[in-house]
Amino acid sequence: MLSWLSGGKRLRIYSINLMRALHPGWFREDLERLFGLLQTGNIRPHVAERISFDEVAEAHRRLEAGGLEGKLVLCPELPSRRDRVLP
Repeated sequence: MLSWLSGGKRLRIYSINLMRALHPGWFREDLERLFGLLQTGNIRPHVAERISFDEVAEAHRRLEAGGLEGKLVLCPELPSRRDRVLP
């Protein structure tokens, strides 16, 4: 979807779910390009914290509260905070 904004600016909305459903080939190409950029270091997303699946509810609370410096990344192999042994 492409919309025109004031001042001649354009806005393009990209819905991951819609793109995957309507254009699976395009979606795969976009995903491959994204992973390529990550692999070469051309993009480097800022990760605020890696969290376990047990902490999903807390992650949602933090996202809704705002103010995060970076992304929260769900890691299925990461143990819950209560099970981690700190050095």
